[in-house]
Amino acid sequence: MILLGTLPSVLLMSWQVFSDIRAEQRQLDERLQHSAENLAHAVERELTASVEALSILAQDDGLQHDDVAGFAASFAGQPVPRASWRGVFLLGPDGQPLFDTAQPGAPPDAELQRLARALQSQGKPVVSDLLGGRFEGRFSTAVLVPVRLGGQLRYALGAWIDAGVWQRLLESSGKPEEGFLSLFDRQRRLIARASGSGPAGVGQPLPRQAQRSVASQPAGVMRADRLGGGTTYVAWQNASYGWGVGVGVEAEPLEARARRAVLATLGTALACLTLGVALALWVARRVTQPLRQLATAGPRQPLGPIAVNEITGLRDALVAAEAQESVARTRLQSKADEFETLFHSIPVGLAVAHDPQCRSVLHNAAMDELFGAASDASGVRMLHRGHLLEPAEQPLQRAAGSGQAVRGLELELQFPDRPPRHVIAHAAPLLDAAGRPRGAIGALVDISERKLAEARLTHADRRLRESQHLVDLAQESGHVGFFHYHVGTDTASWTSGHAKLFGLRSKRVEGPLAEWIERIHPEDRPGVRQALARLLRQRAERLTLEFRVAPRDGQTRWLSSRLLMSYAEDGRPLQAIGITVDVTEQKAAEQERAALVEREQAARREAEAASRAKDEFLAMLGHELRNPLSAISSAVEVLNRGGTNEALATNARNIIGRQTRHLARLMEDLLDVARVISGKVVLSRQPLELSALVQRLLSTLQLTGQTQQHELVSDLQEVWVDADATRLEQVVNNLLANALKYTPEGRRIEVRLVREDTQALLEVRDHGLGIPPALLPRIFDLFVQGERTLDRRAGGLGIGLTLVRRLVELHGGTVGVQSSSEGSTFSVRLPAIETPALQPLRGGGSEQRLAARQRHVLLVEDNADAMSALRTLLELDGHTVSTAEDGVTGLEELLRLRPEVAVIDIGLPGLTGYEVAKRSRRAGHAGKLIALSGYGQGRDVQQALRAGFDAHLVKPVDPEALRKLLAEP
Repeated sequence: MILLGTLPSVLLMSWQVFSDIRAEQRQLDERLQHSAENLAHAVERELTASVEALSILAQDDGLQHDDVAGFAASFAGQPVPRASWRGVFLLGPDGQPLFDTAQPGAPPDAELQRLARALQSQGKPVVSDLLGGRFEGRFSTAVLVPVRLGGQLRYALGAWIDAGVWQRLLESSGKPEEGFLSLFDRQRRLIARASGSGPAGVGQPLPRQAQRSVASQPAGVMRADRLGGGTTYVAWQNASYGWGVGVGVEAEPLEARARRAVLATLGTALACLTLGVALALWVARRVTQPLRQLATAGPRQPLGPIAVNEITGLRDALVAAEAQESVARTRLQSKADEFETLFHSIPVGLAVAHDPQCRSVLHNAAMDELFGAASDASGVRMLHRGHLLEPAEQPLQRAAGSGQAVRGLELELQFPDRPPRHVIAHAAPLLDAAGRPRGAIGALVDISERKLAEARLTHADRRLRESQHLVDLAQESGHVGFFHYHVGTDTASWTSGHAKLFGLRSKRVEGPLAEWIERIHPEDRPGVRQALARLLRQRAERLTLEFRVAPRDGQTRWLSSRLLMSYAEDGRPLQAIGITVDVTEQKAAEQERAALVEREQAARREAEAASRAKDEFLAMLGHELRNPLSAISSAVEVLNRGGTNEALATNARNIIGRQTRHLARLMEDLLDVARVISGKVVLSRQPLELSALVQRLLSTLQLTGQTQQHELVSDLQEVWVDADATRLEQVVNNLLANALKYTPEGRRIEVRLVREDTQALLEVRDHGLGIPPALLPRIFDLFVQGERTLDRRAGGLGIGLTLVRRLVELHGGTVGVQSSSEGSTFSVRLPAIETPALQPLRGGGSEQRLAARQRHVLLVEDNADAMSALRTLLELDGHTVSTAEDGVTGLEELLRLRPEVAVIDIGLPGLTGYEVAKRSRRAGHAGKLIALSGYGQGRDVQQALRAGFDAHLVKPVDPEALRKLLAEP
């Protein structure tokens, strides 16, 4: 019986030991596989981060505009974009290095060329295998991404990553106890390895068995030989770009522990069996018969004489135990029913683990309702203060495994298909007789409603504080205050806004009514008292008071108080609440209303004057355009009918030239004033000697004969300013032209330039009829000018003085005018500077004309007249000219003839001028390209330069500017 009773237990224990060993092996495999997956994800994240960073760099404006030198220069003196990179490099389409920040000037590399070819064929990022011998003998890896220009793959942008980066990544991932982590490339060579013996074996191939297993499937676990000797349990996982990782532990310690467990189990079972059989044989002789009788007759039947007193005691004990068992069974069944009822009906989630590993866990209905269906419980995430708890860290598992109680742990449960819940977790271990944990019982109390209530309370508190802040802000910004007066105690309380209105500086918020009334202006105080007395006498509820107060700052203000009085049933006044508003501005508005009406009428008159000025400007513009157009039309007719009369032809050409220049000046003035008003004028400042500039303009006027009918007197002192010479020429020229225009013949014009303190003062004085007083305030407005004779021989659009004022203000100066019946004086004041050591510019003189060079010029223009005129101009200067009438033909001629200079219109049919420039530059054309356009804003010039043009000219073409560009090398 001992054998039959003990042997199954021994077999079951042995089977359990073997099952536990197999379970531990499966858990080990799962842990290793999980660690390998996490490590593979970490490697993939690092590679993906490098690929994304390189992809962002590939979109750099300089690189997208094929500016490799500028892109390389952006890395000079700057750290690499990522700490894990050793350097950044750029390869051409053939794999030739264009620059490398880690090894400047390095020769072409066969491995990089192979990677570039792979990038060309795949069109997506590639990662190298382990590379050696580049950086002081250290191993490294490379990541490359494609760089596309215009949809075509043009370059390969890459980054160097030291093998040490991967070594640190493995070491920071945490290796298993008595284990190792490894990272290998697509050739199955070790890139990095972290183990107890340090980073060893980098560059070595994996064992043959491991290589075969890794090649056969993307992930798995195996028992394999270890580098350096010994065997291991290793899990591998393939990562992106052909790399893989391995996580392993030593096999021998695990197998030794398993062998010891089996031997201990078998030895213990054998010893127990032997001892049990021996004791059974010794006792059987004394107890067999009485026990047989006791077993057959029962404890309540007489057994006859018993040699063993223990059997007698056993019989008595069995009789007593039978009775106690009946009572205990009844009580236990009652307690079990009570516990079962409590377990299933309590609203607190309960869970009972029957083993330390929590493999068998019983939940009550509240727990199932909290977690949902059992099949969905595995997807629930448990977080504590934002940190995800691993299964072993969760309260029930921690109490069952460690034997330590967990109390009051606040957790957040996140579900895949419903909102998260907040719980308070408790867990207590269940101990066996030896004090070891045999399981645990846990409880989860749902506090989601409480958390929601706390959040609402917090939100309400914040809203209350915000509302109070808004009330205070409203009182401050709206000049409003509130008050409350209790009649029985003669106590008035007020808000901070009310105290501020009455000039109360103390922090007190209450006081007697008399203190409030004493703040009212003495002239208004009796009226306020009378109104309050009348309110109480008539038992009225509402009253509005308007009065003045004189705070301590001395500024009298008007206030309006509106109050609501409440009374008891017997008519006694109880309390009053009210609001006080600052109505000073309203009172002032009433006084200003008449002034507003007057200003409105003045504004209407000014608008009507502006409308008249606009109409006059349109009329003047039509007159100014008709005169030169009429002269040009007549001169053209003379050329058509003049025959061979060279004198008539020369005179007609001179007329056309003068009138064309006049039209160009009109348009330039209009464009200048538009650019100045819109703020698009950029000044090119440099030290400038102002007297030289003024003297040069006066000399020009004298040489052209414009001052023959006037006496010109100048008093010019040397004054230096920091200014744009071209724009100051416009200022001085407009002032002189204005003086000549409005000064009758024979009278004097005076020009004076002096330095006054820190300013340069330029005065232009004429001795004309003066400016009418009504016109003087608007003389610098757009399209405003003085009375002119009907013939308007001098012309003008009324924009010169507007341009003068805007340009002077751009230089930080001011312009003013004084006028009387004896003439007008315009004064310009500019900030003066000290005389510079080097004097770069005196008066903005014209640059020395470059020597002309005969060149081969290609002219691409779709307007036949413009092409003919410009071609004739170029041929008269001695250049050889070829032409094309559209963008497609122009590009073909440009690439076929390869001219020294090409003048290309932007608005061409077929291909725009921008496309012609871009395609010719890509085809390797190195000649000078000049853009021709009717648009001359800054963005138009920049767009032309980005397309590949060397210069930009605005229509109509300035011959001198074109000659200067053709003369430049």
